[in-house]
Amino acid sequence: MTSAVLYRWKLKPGRAAEFEAAWAEGTLLIHDACGSYGAALHKGEDRLYWSYAAWPNEEARSACFSEHDWFSRDCFITMQACIETRFDEIRLDLVHDALSDRAPPCATPVLSTRRLLLRPLVPDDAEALFPALGDPDTMTYWSRPAFTTVAAARAHLVTSTRSASVRTWAICRPSDPGDALGWVVLMDRKDGVAETGYIIRPDARRAGIVSEAVSRILAYGFGELGLRRIYADTDPDNCGSIAVLKKLGFTLEGRLRGQWNTHLGIRDSLIFGRLAAEWQGGGDNGPVAIENGKS
Repeated sequence: MTSAVLYRWKLKPGRAAEFEAAWAEGTLLIHDACGSYGAALHKGEDRLYWSYAAWPNEEARSACFSEHDWFSRDCFITMQACIETRFDEIRLDLVHDALSDRAPPCATPVLSTRRLLLRPLVPDDAEALFPALGDPDTMTYWSRPAFTTVAAARAHLVTSTRSASVRTWAICRPSDPGDALGWVVLMDRKDGVAETGYIIRPDARRAGIVSEAVSRILAYGFGELGLRRIYADTDPDNCGSIAVLKKLGFTLEGRLRGQWNTHLGIRDSLIFGRLAAEWQGGGDNGPVAIENGKS
């Protein structure tokens, strides 16, 4: 059952703008890391602020806060410094939702390559993907450490499977379409531009599966979607990811210093990009058929 929490704070005089900015940053961090349904912040009278945060269920919310030390983050430290009085939180269970986001999820067609089937990711893929999401080695260069439970991983997948700006494909073998070996994403960033990313289970590494799957997504992005640029953001020490991007003809465009604050500390980021004009009609796999299908 969907759950929610109602928060209420009274702020110190003159701290409203600082608090609002810190709340927005912290809420986005939680949403991206844990798959929350988002939150709203309301301003009342006499420096009172109200926040309504929605979650897939109470288990997902509890896992998020047990696995992350959110209150050591700068934005949350700032929030606490702005608060004069903190009132008890109120937990709620959803009965009716007449205000939910009506934006439909991105259409995610079923795609295929010579060896692979790419189908829309679903939350139930969490169990198959847990050997990757729960593996510290695989998760080294993510913005968060490895998940410790399948439930927490499942909550994270909710974000990708209901987003209006993210297409996420489970990477499968045609002979076993229910077994997700990994995933590849295409995230809308601005008109004509998208970001890609990927993850693969340890037992499926070193078989060219990631490069084959990403190549198919590039063909779809430059072809069917008409994108002009697709880029990837990777850690400078992530040699495996860098090798995939170079194999697929991405160009190193620059280094963003101190871009991410992760479980490893402050990290630089390398940006690799590829343009539609550089694409040769399907990459290593050649043109392949697209089947009709939506998530």
